Amino acid sequence: MKNWISQPFVPHIVAVVVFFLLTFFYLTPAFQGNIIFGHDTLSYVASAKEAHTYNEQNDDQALWTNSMFGGMPTYQISMTQPQSILTYIDAVLRVLPGPSYRLFLYLVGFYVLLVAFRVNPWLSIGGAIAFALGSYNLIIIVAGHNTKAVAIAYMAPIIGSVYLAFREKRLLGTVLLTLFLGLSLFANHIQITYYTLFIVLCFGVSEFIFGVKEKKLVPFFTTVGILLVGVVIAVGLNATRLLTTAEYAAYTMRGASNGLSLDNGQEQKGLSKDYITQWSYGIDETLTLFIPNVKGGSSVGKLTEDSQTAMKFAELSGYKPLGRNLTKEEQSRIDSILKRNPDNFTPKNLAELMYMYELPLYWGTQPFTSGPVYIGAIVIFLFFAGLYLLPARDKWWMLAATLLGIMLAWGKNFMPLTDFFIDYVPMYNKFRTVSMTLTIPAITLTLMAILTLKSFFNTNVSIDSKRKALYIGGGIAGGITFLFWLFPSLAGSGVSPQDVNYTGNFAFLQQTLPQDRLQLVSQDAFRSLLFIVLATLVIWLSIEGKIKQYIAYPAIIILFTIDMLPIASRYLNNASFVPDTITTTSFPKREVDKIILQDKDPNYRVLDVTVDIFNSAVPSYYHKTIGGYHAAKMRRYQEMIEVHLAKQIQAITASFATAKTENDIQATMQQQQVLNMLNMKYLIYHADAPPIQNRYAFGNAWVVKNSMPVASANEEMLALTTVDLASTVVIDTTTQTFFSSVPLSSDSLARVELSLYSPNELRYTFSSTSNQMVVFSEIFYDKGWNAYIDGEKTPYYRANYILRAMNVPLGTHEIVFRFEPKSYEIGNILSLISSILLTFAFLGIIFAGSKKNKKNRQA
Repeated sequence: MKNWISQPFVPHIVAVVVFFLLTFFYLTPAFQGNIIFGHDTLSYVASAKEAHTYNEQNDDQALWTNSMFGGMPTYQISMTQPQSILTYIDAVLRVLPGPSYRLFLYLVGFYVLLVAFRVNPWLSIGGAIAFALGSYNLIIIVAGHNTKAVAIAYMAPIIGSVYLAFREKRLLGTVLLTLFLGLSLFANHIQITYYTLFIVLCFGVSEFIFGVKEKKLVPFFTTVGILLVGVVIAVGLNATRLLTTAEYAAYTMRGASNGLSLDNGQEQKGLSKDYITQWSYGIDETLTLFIPNVKGGSSVGKLTEDSQTAMKFAELSGYKPLGRNLTKEEQSRIDSILKRNPDNFTPKNLAELMYMYELPLYWGTQPFTSGPVYIGAIVIFLFFAGLYLLPARDKWWMLAATLLGIMLAWGKNFMPLTDFFIDYVPMYNKFRTVSMTLTIPAITLTLMAILTLKSFFNTNVSIDSKRKALYIGGGIAGGITFLFWLFPSLAGSGVSPQDVNYTGNFAFLQQTLPQDRLQLVSQDAFRSLLFIVLATLVIWLSIEGKIKQYIAYPAIIILFTIDMLPIASRYLNNASFVPDTITTTSFPKREVDKIILQDKDPNYRVLDVTVDIFNSAVPSYYHKTIGGYHAAKMRRYQEMIEVHLAKQIQAITASFATAKTENDIQATMQQQQVLNMLNMKYLIYHADAPPIQNRYAFGNAWVVKNSMPVASANEEMLALTTVDLASTVVIDTTTQTFFSSVPLSSDSLARVELSLYSPNELRYTFSSTSNQMVVFSEIFYDKGWNAYIDGEKTPYYRANYILRAMNVPLGTHEIVFRFEPKSYEIGNILSLISSILLTFAFLGIIFAGSKKNKKNRQA
């Protein structure tokens, strides 16, 4: 028994047990069958419904869905990678339920990083807890940003793998890099994987500089070369998704311009700078890294009973808060209050709402936020100490990565650097929400903090150096928090630009909210100061030999936990969970949905104006829709929204104000040609009212009498409202160079009808006594959609800016559109090959390790 306990693997088993227990007790509702159902999760369930239904009923998978934006690939919605071994590894790792799996990955991933840096397992446990409970990591779980959370979890082990490779464990480091980078890419949040590369590059540059100084460039480049092999295999493991996505990206908002320049004469490449930097962290907001409420915290936060706002409510109404959760009856009463006109609220009504509903406490420069990025008071204190205590090779690359991540997060508040990266750094202009770069310092600051702790407990480091580092770290971090505790106005006035919106009964909030916000600054500054003092005390006692390490280690772990967990719990707690039945109850089948679903036509589109049309995927749960919600919609469709669709939808909704009969609305719909060519068959204007069936929708396909060649994207777009699209097709011959206009003869009996619909295949029957041109109400995407007439592959064109058209010879024919992207087929082959290589690599590592152990035992 004693021999077993002394085995080197035992601390790692203890670590896993600790991580599981923390996960279990923190996220107990997840183990009771409850889930977190954030906005992004809601959108995913709705947008993937058609594909999931198809996949359950067929052997192949839906690679295309018509559920939103007229139609788009499922590459970034629901597509799986059947030939990649990562599919099965990921399934095993997901054994824990929902959010608990992601928290557990955070913990294990960072533990792997620290072990790679040869940190004591017990300190590694503390470091993993400090990182995993960082507020941003939990906030994104609540929001449903699940792929982002998983990608963040793999950032740490990727860095640890690279570090191992540069510390004379090249093969092990490379194999681990292949696995963890592969899993990061598999998580399918390329932006986070991209930011991970920034950290790796900072480390790589540092190693190169020291390689030059030590004249060890050959080992450096040898390691880089071997690591690149691992990178190639990791990419290969994800080739199915990466190849299809790379191909599709050129057609999305992140791709190159289509040549359209209607607004300002300028073509747009990638995302606009305003869009990229919309969520930019304020420069002074950076203090949230160790004073979480320095800018109020969340855009929807709660105040305590002793706040100025609460006391003003009490003064107005004499209302005393219940001090407990409301009963269902009380909750119902509060909900009814919300539905009334605010001008008719009594002071007591306001008081009730104050205690049950959250207030806009955030007063930073972002449009809104779910919460701050809090990395930890103890972590920041140790970071400052590490700047003195750590050797140059360990600290400068981490400092560089930290500063880079912070300054990039400032975005529009620090445009010289932001402009440079958007204009010159490859791929940077493909991503939005620049504040996400704070995931970089979340890694590097915590890593540097734990390495500093390691040095504090290292007997080879002089006591004088430790004392000086302790004074520096405690002095800087403690001094800042002390000042903000005493003088919270250092953070600003506490006034939000939105405060002016409080008028009438709410006007007093313009005075009380700023006071309460500054009080939050003071409270959190004092809280952080307390943890800095306690951590300093534990380390000082250890340095001076007052306590043993077996006491200091648990004390540090406990301090990390009680520093981080309460802040994390402000954003992820039991109230964040809902019963798993919500995945179906969130999509009640309304009467209007039931009526529409009785239609036997398998393919038509619905316009639901009861939701935010282009920011809600909910209607896609039941219908193929004009709108939707997805970050990677096609650029052409987005341009169509901006130029035509938004105006035509507005015209229809405006007609309700003046229409006396449905015929008046139908007359308006007749004029909206773009909606009609998109086969918008049903209009939902009220959940409890029957839909309006559009008499003027063009249908799934139609024969046109004329073709209108144009010479630019602008001409093509503008022509859509100047010609009769039911009889004329518009084609940009500068891009559809193989278009050939054939003589068209009028045939009043010409017919084209949809005979079979599935996401991956569309079949039509055609008959005419003369050659015809047919327009199909389907989104053009030639990187996979192939057309066949009677089994023979046939060219087709992009028409009317976003649709498909083709010449069809006289006679009776079957026309088939089949989605069969080559990138998917090639990706599957590469994924299979890479999976085999990774399997053999792991077997080789295991064999070499067992052989070495056997040799050591014999020695």
